[in-house]
Amino acid sequence: MNNKYYLLALNRIAQIGPRTILKLLRFWPELEEMFQSSPQQLEQVGLSTQIVQAIKQFNFSEVEADLSWEKEADNHHLLTWDDISYPALLKEIYDPPPVLYAKGQLACLQQAMIAIVGSRKPSITGSETARRFAYELALNPLTIVSGLALGIDAQAHKGCLDAEGKTIAVMGTGIDYVYPRQHYHIADKICQKGLLITEFSLNTTPNPGHFPRRNRIISGLSLATLVVEAGLRSGSLITARLALEQNRDVLAIPSSIHNPQAQGCHYLLQQGAKLVTSSQEVLDELGMENQLVIQSNMTQSLASDNKNLVKCIGFEITTIDQIIVRSGLSVEEVACGLAALELQGLIKAIPGGYMRCLS
Repeated sequence: MNNKYYLLALNRIAQIGPRTILKLLRFWPELEEMFQSSPQQLEQVGLSTQIVQAIKQFNFSEVEADLSWEKEADNHHLLTWDDISYPALLKEIYDPPPVLYAKGQLACLQQAMIAIVGSRKPSITGSETARRFAYELALNPLTIVSGLALGIDAQAHKGCLDAEGKTIAVMGTGIDYVYPRQHYHIADKICQKGLLITEFSLNTTPNPGHFPRRNRIISGLSLATLVVEAGLRSGSLITARLALEQNRDVLAIPSSIHNPQAQGCHYLLQQGAKLVTSSQEVLDELGMENQLVIQSNMTQSLASDNKNLVKCIGFEITTIDQIIVRSGLSVEEVACGLAALELQGLIKAIPGGYMRCLS
């Protein structure tokens, strides 16, 4: 029995979700028979008139478009619940997506996975932390999962790519629509050694309602979710909540109490999330304490194109050397810039360096 063709069809009907498809499978193990059933037979199992009409009027040329896309390249994949390559952990959640559009290397699904998520507007320290953790974890047999968003997500993918590891980007759009558009080049690199994945059909454009749905896949693929920085009202906390509902571990990195982007992490820690301060502690939580771990010596600037020096200073002690590396500016330029920022009340000098002031 292979329901792939008809799972692709049901996945394209907006009114039908994973739980409804599971219900239909109980009545029609062969979904072809369901599509051949009369409207009266469909209504007898409790389907609304709207859903019945959507099923009966479905245009199967849309399925043919999916299958044509899959044949376009060797790294194009359509995975359904029936496929052996469908991620086993993801299939365990309450509402696993019936179809996954994937582009890249399916080998990424064959080793343990951990999600790294966080703010779209992190501090410079948060960005560096996400990239460093991803780099170090990717040196182990771990796939790094994130959402291709601005901020922490992007740094997690980049850190993994720096380590030549495996990373999965879960998209909230169709597989053929990279969002945000400025991440096109990151997505292209991920396709070469990692995997892009989505439940949304081809040509699906960004929609605010899609991203919470995407988050359940990020956590559902992963043994644990690591939150680097997050506000109290953020998508990262939604991902953490979904992870808990899926009986997965939630890990959080603490930060300065003066950093507004750390409030979400501190809230999670108060609620029982595991506090971690190093990649080794993450591996310990995953039972991988004896795996290879190499402390990275990443010196590349994460803000070398950033003219706003204040963004190179964290809410904790930031040394002059760190500011110079992050900004890409000369010692003289940094010294002049720091003096101006201090006069504006945006930073303050403290023993050992500088610190951001609360805005």
